[in-house]
Amino acid sequence: MSSPSPVIVLFARGILARLALWPALRIAVHNSWGGPESAEKQRWLAGVIVDQYEDHIPRTGADLAPSTSQTGTIPDASYMEEMLLQIMVDEFEVILEDNSAYEVARDVVRLWEDVYSGRDTLVKEWEGQAERYVPQVEEGARSGSDWEETSDDEGDDSDVDMEGTHSGPRPRVDQPEVDEDGFTTVRRGRRLH
Repeated sequence: MSSPSPVIVLFARGILARLALWPALRIAVHNSWGGPESAEKQRWLAGVIVDQYEDHIPRTGADLAPSTSQTGTIPDASYMEEMLLQIMVDEFEVILEDNSAYEVARDVVRLWEDVYSGRDTLVKEWEGQAERYVPQVEEGARSGSDWEETSDDEGDDSDVDMEGTHSGPRPRVDQPEVDEDGFTTVRRGRRLH
């Protein structure tokens, strides 16, 4: 088995960095929405993306122009967006409506064009951004500091509008919290303070 093409290695580095910068995926992995193997699923997703382009590397080093004759057309942004949206639903149970999947897909296509042309500009840029971000996630992962919250009631109950229903401090975690209409607030089972 031969070693991977330098173009594919550079492309894979760029994909890993770009996925690390995608807020929707970052949140899904951080909150383990894909289960305990969420981080592995992020790396798997990177591999799936790289596989979409790997067959478009010329078999000989002499041909440097992108080829569409090897295994079909090179995936475009629309195709990549659909793939990303489907994987987010299948693997993380996340339905994205913020157009971020298209932005990532567009960046994937730009990255491919950049790397295939022999440039590493985007890879270096994204790796630098990802390196600056990673320590912030690790430090704030347990405290929730990576979320912008205006009150203690927001953020934990994304599906329920609880604004203005609590007047005092939060009750202890093991006590049910009942609002003025008699509904019990359901909290995540694994809360860390």
